Amino acid sequence: MKLSRLVTVALALAATLLLPATAVAAPAAPAAPDSEPASVGASATTQDFTGIGHGPYNIAVEAAWNGAYGLAAQAGYPAYTCRRTAGPVARPINSTFYEVWVKITCTRPAPGTGQIVGTASSRCVDVKGAKTKEGTPIQLYDCNGTVAQAWKLHPDGTIRALDRCMDVQFARTENGTRIGLNKCHEGGNQRWERLPNGLLRSLHSQRCLAPLNNGSNRDTPLVIWDCDANNPAQQWRGSAMSV
Repeated sequence: MKLSRLVTVALALAATLLLPATAVAAPAAPAAPDSEPASVGASATTQDFTGIGHGPYNIAVEAAWNGAYGLAAQAGYPAYTCRRTAGPVARPINSTFYEVWVKITCTRPAPGTGQIVGTASSRCVDVKGAKTKEGTPIQLYDCNGTVAQAWKLHPDGTIRALDRCMDVQFARTENGTRIGLNKCHEGGNQRWERLPNGLLRSLHSQRCLAPLNNGSNRDTPLVIWDCDANNPAQQWRGSAMSV
């Protein structure tokens, strides 16, 4: 009887040793996403992007998300069009170092929606601080895919972000008048038209959207100025201009 029990224990131990090793899980997470960006299971207007990060857990997670959003931006998907759909999934390398996977799913902006980018500066038209207070300045800023840079050109001629309109402040018409964000109304100082070469002209002043002094630095205020189709500082591109 004792011999039989010893044999049983020995066989169980041998079976355990032959099982494949399983890594100890880091903080709980869903199944790992695909290792490459893909659109499997998505419509033609969506795409998945995978990010991978390495390091201590928190650092690896941040690096993975940043990597996924970076890939999305390169493919033309601003961050505000994306949602987190998987991860973080962590594989311990040792007690303090992890490899982490994440996945985001992005929806392509509709034509006439998204960023407005200066041809000369390669910076984006941006609502300063993403604030919605009346008269919040509109400026050039590094393109970052946030809602402060998510514009839509509407059929009525308004250019909108954050449920407010791009506005020539105080309805003035002289060169150098600042551009701000205001509640939408019927005024012509919130109506714009697209011209050849990517110009945006204010209907009430017949002057064009431009960075102050043709500047290209971040935080450069936007103003209206005499239209010049040959001036790259007045030329705009980006997904919001694709209508």
